[in-house]
Amino acid sequence: MLWPIVAWAVLPTGAVLSLMFLSGQTLAMSCASRVLHTPVRLGTLQLSLATLMTGLCSGLSALTYSSLRQHEARTEEMRDGPSWSQGVHMREQNQLKCFLAGRNYYMSLCGLILWVTAWRLKALHDSKQLGPPRVMARPVSFIARAFYIALSGLALASADVPMCRINYNLQLAMFVTPQKTFLQREMGQCEAVFRESAGGRCKEWCDQVANLSQERLATILSARRSHYLGRYAAQFFDDTRGVEQGDSRIEDLFQKKTCAQVLRSVDKSNVMVNWTCIALAFVAIVGAFSFASNAWYGRWYGGFGGAGPDWYDMAAHED
Repeated sequence: MLWPIVAWAVLPTGAVLSLMFLSGQTLAMSCASRVLHTPVRLGTLQLSLATLMTGLCSGLSALTYSSLRQHEARTEEMRDGPSWSQGVHMREQNQLKCFLAGRNYYMSLCGLILWVTAWRLKALHDSKQLGPPRVMARPVSFIARAFYIALSGLALASADVPMCRINYNLQLAMFVTPQKTFLQREMGQCEAVFRESAGGRCKEWCDQVANLSQERLATILSARRSHYLGRYAAQFFDDTRGVEQGDSRIEDLFQKKTCAQVLRSVDKSNVMVNWTCIALAFVAIVGAFSFASNAWYGRWYGGFGGAGPDWYDMAAHED
């Protein structure tokens, strides 16, 4: 019951209060300050809401970190032990507990960061060090503001392409790589076996490799469904390579390669392309926020992100 409250009340409230301070709007900042100053009585003890939530998130972070370390240590013991292939249900249960402990820890840590940030911004606001921007700048025209909004939308749309690749790699690491590691441990004498000629235990192992290949295909399709522009970019990339994702491609791989060779490449991904996509996504998202900031404040601070002359200030060219 506790963690749904943290997810749907503690985190959103801390995020909204921080954003109200960061908005630079007098009314929003004043309301956020009043909310954080709300007294909370615990018997004879009176605390502000900011102090209470910061202390609560700190305690939860410490407790969940201890739980996470305990479950991680238990998982390592089961992985390195001689009974790795035994007790599948017990191992999966421990991995689930480890995942939940990690989720709870990062939720607590995120709540702590949000509420500490809101608390600090309140202190700056109360001391008159944080207030609405007072920069005197010539406001831009409606056309320039629309231009900045269009650039922001274009940057966000372009970020969808590299984000599709990033999403795909994250899903590979979450759903494919752990099972690949397990199957490599269970390989035994089946390294040189083809699926068609496999028998006995090796046939069962090859079938598990085939199921993992299907999981990789599902990961590809899931990532593409989540990103509209990224889907078409990925399909174009496949067309240039003459590759068609589907069951037929998986069957062709098992006819040409051994099960072990298919397993080794099941989570293979181009490292250079991955890092390029991370860099492009970062530039596109930062650019989108930079353009949106200029559209919001109605002024151009100069160059990209505030550097250089205001050569995009269209108001300078108006009569």
